[in-house]
Amino acid sequence: MAIARTGVFVDDYLEYSSTLAAELQRLLSTMRELDERAHGIINQTKEQTRYCLGMPSHYSKKVIHEDDEAEFEKMKKEIEASQENALSLCTEKVLLAQQAYEL
Repeated sequence: MAIARTGVFVDDYLEYSSTLAAELQRLLSTMRELDERAHGIINQTKEQTRYCLGMPSHYSKKVIHEDDEAEFEKMKKEIEASQENALSLCTEKVLLAQQAYEL
């Protein structure tokens, strides 16, 4: 009777372990994709930030037009949205890393 249960246990273990490598590979490749997307968003955000820093500020001697002000606000909102998106991707990547560790 004990041998029969052991045989079932071994079969279950072998079935689980054969899918483990595929599951781990899937998690790691998903993490890689998320990482690439996050880096792309972060680089885009850096460029947008540099552009905004180059715009005339309220305290500069340059004349500020309303169009510049509207463009600045639009860019600022885009930067904030990009940062939230990058943070979300990185959070998802951490969750996947935890799942991979548990496997």
